[in-house]
Amino acid sequence: MMNREKNKTVKLISKMLEKQLKIEANSNSCVFVYQPKVPEKLNNYKNDK
Repeated sequence: MMNREKNKTVKLISKMLEKQLKIEANSNSCVFVYQPKVPEKLNNYKNDK
């Protein structure tokens, strides 16, 4: 009985995740990344280990 319930739960979760992945794969997304310039003083520590 427990095995059947686990099976149903796993199948349900699998279907839900598959639908979510299809939705996300077919939607547009946009990401903006801001990378500031490194200050000159930090270049002094570049080669330190």
